Amino acid sequence: MSVGGERWTGPQSPTPGFFGPAESTTPVTANGTIYTALPGTNSIVALNPNSGEILWQQTHHKDEAVSGTYNRPAVDDGLVFVTAWPQEATAYRADTGEQHWHRELEEMTVLPPVATDEGVVIQTRESVQLRTRSDGALLWERNLDGNVTDSTPAVANGTIFVADERESLHALSLATGETRWTVPFDGKTTPVVADGRVYAVDSLWALEAFDVATGEKQFEYHPSEVPLSPPMVGDGMLYLANRGRVLALEEA
Repeated sequence: MSVGGERWTGPQSPTPGFFGPAESTTPVTANGTIYTALPGTNSIVALNPNSGEILWQQTHHKDEAVSGTYNRPAVDDGLVFVTAWPQEATAYRADTGEQHWHRELEEMTVLPPVATDEGVVIQTRESVQLRTRSDGALLWERNLDGNVTDSTPAVANGTIFVADERESLHALSLATGETRWTVPFDGKTTPVVADGRVYAVDSLWALEAFDVATGEKQFEYHPSEVPLSPPMVGDGMLYLANRGRVLALEEA
């Protein structure tokens, strides 16, 4: 087989709807299995990476087409944590797909979860909350008066880094939700933490780096073209997709 040749095609989305093709979500791999939302449906599936075979499939609101596709899942220690509009937060067993717990949240808009040893971090339109891994019970909730529609928190060293999409990026204590620092920041973002810095793309056009402990800005990078993708970090380099090219940045 040639390099880059197609090995298999997984489960297909339904026929495109009135607004065009369904938007896909990022799959997650763990312990030899692919976990992903199936665009255009209310389903999440576990796939065999060698064949694309569905190992299990779970669907919320089976009879309600107006419900939302699951967000990108978080997989950790044998559990798959997923969220979806409206108000859905669920944990499934990673091996069988059996429901471990389910919670209906107060907020309609729910963003992708982040799994940590301390609990599951879930961002909603206005707030950030931490729920227990065992049964989804609420440990704390911090109202940021946000208007978040398309951001995802990052968690590192006992701190949650999260944008409110109302001109601020916050560092919150994972244990309590209390603010450690807040800096000006515009728009949606998916921050990445590495080497004592949190990297985040501001309004899709500028990469900014902040000190993890203090929030002090370390640098700002403006490309010649926009938009910028969320960053990836590896071997001392920052990688970003930028229109038809890939950028690799190193510390000057």
